[in-house]
Amino acid sequence: MANHSPLPASDGHAPRTRLHIAMFSRLRALLTDAATTRHGSPRWHGYAAAMLGVALASAAIALVGLRVHIENISLVYLPVVLWLAARYGRGPAVLASVLAFLAYDFFFIPPLHVFSVSDPTEWLSLGALLAISLVIGQLTAAVQARAREAVASQREALASQQRTATLYALAQLIGTTTDVEALYDALTRRITEVFAPAGVAGCALVMPDDTSSLVVRAAAPAEGPAAQALSLAIRENAGQASWSFEHGAPVGGRSPLAGDAGKDWLRFYVPLKSGRRVVGVLGIVGEPAIRRLTLRITARTDDTQGMSKGPDPHRELFAAFCDQIALALERTTLQRQAINAEILQESDRLKNALLGSVTHDLRTPLASIKAAASSLLQPEITWSDVSRRELLTAIDTGADRLNRLVSNLLDLSRLEAGVAAPMKDWYLIGDVIATVLDQLDLTGQTVDHRVVVDMSPDVPLVPMDYGQIEQVLTNLVENALKYSPAGSEICIQARTLASAELEVCVTDAGIGIPANELDAVFDKFYRVQHVRLPWATERPPIGTGLGLAICRNIIQAHGGRIWAESRPGKGSTFIFTLPIPADGPHGGLPELEQQGQSNVQAESSAPAKEITPSKEAATP
Repeated sequence: MANHSPLPASDGHAPRTRLHIAMFSRLRALLTDAATTRHGSPRWHGYAAAMLGVALASAAIALVGLRVHIENISLVYLPVVLWLAARYGRGPAVLASVLAFLAYDFFFIPPLHVFSVSDPTEWLSLGALLAISLVIGQLTAAVQARAREAVASQREALASQQRTATLYALAQLIGTTTDVEALYDALTRRITEVFAPAGVAGCALVMPDDTSSLVVRAAAPAEGPAAQALSLAIRENAGQASWSFEHGAPVGGRSPLAGDAGKDWLRFYVPLKSGRRVVGVLGIVGEPAIRRLTLRITARTDDTQGMSKGPDPHRELFAAFCDQIALALERTTLQRQAINAEILQESDRLKNALLGSVTHDLRTPLASIKAAASSLLQPEITWSDVSRRELLTAIDTGADRLNRLVSNLLDLSRLEAGVAAPMKDWYLIGDVIATVLDQLDLTGQTVDHRVVVDMSPDVPLVPMDYGQIEQVLTNLVENALKYSPAGSEICIQARTLASAELEVCVTDAGIGIPANELDAVFDKFYRVQHVRLPWATERPPIGTGLGLAICRNIIQAHGGRIWAESRPGKGSTFIFTLPIPADGPHGGLPELEQQGQSNVQAESSAPAKEITPSKEAATP
């Protein structure tokens, strides 16, 4: 493009060209459309800079033209257009291009100071100036727009990554916290921490209780104005929480404590939905900006001005939090229901086992008692003294059996309830063994068996409840006698372990117990399946399955252990231990050791029983 020195104006004026008309139209449209930026804020400073820049560039061209002649000096406008496009965007750059075209035409192309061109050859120069300015402005603005979009996209990606990390941390919290109350407290604290920048000052988790009444299960902070603002003791809060829970929609308004401490707070109740079911309500309180977090503001809200209709990252994150919390509440509800169902199932199983076990044990002695009593009451029969005594003995035996069954049930219930705490004192285990064997001798249960006691002479006094340990040994020895063939040997051993424990073993020569049932035999009402005694001609012994369960509860109450070992086909051994404290009994008891040793070494009155003392306890 050629440069021209200022020339005097001609007398005539050339007609206005179509190019000028198009430029004026473009300028008018530009000024109309570009009054605001894409963000909706005024940007007159950009267009003012365009006009100022063109004016300064025109002044510089005029000053240079007074001294020297430079070809294509109109290119001075291009840096101005480039700077405007990079700094302010497309609008100011286009305005500067049009103004540069008009200024160069008006001030430097003859005829001067009019928007006309006398020489048609100058049209090319002006058109090139305008085209280059527009292209440079458009390209620069486009590059800047892409750069801004890239930065915005990067920021959005970073924000999305942060939201994902926050949600992942929430999922980890839900997945790793097993205690329900601790989970509720942690969830409310997490919401308060995460959404504090959005104006949240407090949070409360509202759920129905067993009576279907809404209660606050957790709140963060637990005390203070925020907790008071969400308290359901306030009738308005309770009503809005109930409405949100029943209708599944957010509701809220100004906090009843809005005027306290100069705080203009709002509070909202947002339903927590799992599918279509509302499992709870989340209450939030804080600055008026928290209205943006709610998913939908209902007509009951008293202040809906300023609600943002565009996408809000905090609101999207809050919605995701509500969904995750609703799933967590649903999971805890399902777990509680599953536990209740399992408890009911176990209770039903125990009930059936109790009825199945107790019914027979009740029926058999009752039948014998009824038969014997009915026989004695028949007036037409005269019974001899021997027959009468046999019938009375049958009644007495049946009554004892019923009494033993009822006692076992009561003992087990008291032990499981923890009301049968052992009354411990210092005793020798040999005394307990002797007492048990004497009672079994009197009832005739040891007549067909040989009982051997093998107790180490160094067994010390042990703190125990004498009656309860006697019951344990009685149950174990009776069980061994019941499942051992006649003439077999029952061995009772006692020794001191290096771990400061007393170990007592009861070994039989029975059929043994399958390995997969060694633990189950200590459960209530459990009996070894498919029991068949090869030496017995009648059906296997029956029972309620309470004896070993009682033994386990007693030994555990003493702080000891009990278990079973077995060799199928060769017999079983039941073992229990009792702890021996480091400090012995207060006061000297020199006669007890000698008395206990003599009791163990003394032979029982039953000829089938042998007691063999040894220096070391025999291994079962």
